[in-house]
Amino acid sequence: MKRTWEVADLVEKLQLDSWRVNERPFSEDMLNCHSVLFDVTLPRQDKAESIVNWLEIYQPCLFGQMEAKRSRLSICLLTENDLESSDQDIRRRIEESRVDWRRLGFEGKSHGFLIMAVSQTIAFARPGPELHRLALKICELYLGMATSDEILHDSLPLDIAGSLGEPKEIRSWKVGVNYFSAQGDGRWWHDHRIPGGISFSMNSVGHMARTTAERELTKRMAFDNQAIDIPREKLVYWALPKAMKTIGPRCPEGVRGTWLAPHGSFEEDKEPPTYEQRQRHFGDLAAFSPNRYKGFYHTDHTIPTAYFDENLWKREDLDVRDDLYFTYLHDLKDTDYLSMGLGLELSSETRESEALNKDLEIR
Repeated sequence: MKRTWEVADLVEKLQLDSWRVNERPFSEDMLNCHSVLFDVTLPRQDKAESIVNWLEIYQPCLFGQMEAKRSRLSICLLTENDLESSDQDIRRRIEESRVDWRRLGFEGKSHGFLIMAVSQTIAFARPGPELHRLALKICELYLGMATSDEILHDSLPLDIAGSLGEPKEIRSWKVGVNYFSAQGDGRWWHDHRIPGGISFSMNSVGHMARTTAERELTKRMAFDNQAIDIPREKLVYWALPKAMKTIGPRCPEGVRGTWLAPHGSFEEDKEPPTYEQRQRHFGDLAAFSPNRYKGFYHTDHTIPTAYFDENLWKREDLDVRDDLYFTYLHDLKDTDYLSMGLGLELSSETRESEALNKDLEIR
């Protein structure tokens, strides 16, 4: 295969973000992390630890924050030296890290994966068409394809021990792929910022919920009928509230690109549970819809073009959308409930090597 250097060429073509330099310096937490990430004398491990430390405090996604705090986040860190390598070498490094992540995921030891392109040039780049093309190229090297304003997935399998003489299960979850970058700091998509450059973040809420449920099941001396519902209960009463807290109410200071909507805003809100039931499990979140929320961008779109559109840098220029759903975590009628919530059950004959090495879902 002929070697190419598209990533390196795209990095060279990036333009400096004058707004960042002259008007809005990086937040202090970003600068502190950058002091480690951009220090060429420090090893890769120190840089990865710096990212994890930042995520533990500043990552708005509670699931990603939990992964960082519990040292379960797999990271593929691409340094400036890596980014100067051929595209084939970059792809190989990403794939090696992905295989390691899927192996850990199969064992229930990781639910999240982060690919980070760390570069001072990238971090200070203007979020225009050049950066957009770079994001698409790195996504292509990871997934084998890339497109804007579309939902792209990876997959993550889990080995589930059998009970009461039953054979073991292997389930696989679609994993959403989401773009984050340093350019988000201080902009309307501040909740999708990350230090160092650009990154793709993958978290499987369903995989995490099922793993948590399995830990509880193994603690029981015997399995009763109620145990059958534990994986679903984890999605409804554990994962759903955390997903809602991640989105959160609308902030007056305008730092969120998405926000919760009052309960009753959508047709789906007419369905049970009642307010009393929601309050018992969700507390203050009972006042908000557990079915949909609102925002300026689609949270499931891997690479939103709005992040790179110079005409959409102000919140007042953006349209509010309400086609953002929580139902994949609790509604059996949602087409994504099985593939992203409960997980797709694979054949009992599926071998571990097949689960780890083959593409089980759309990539």
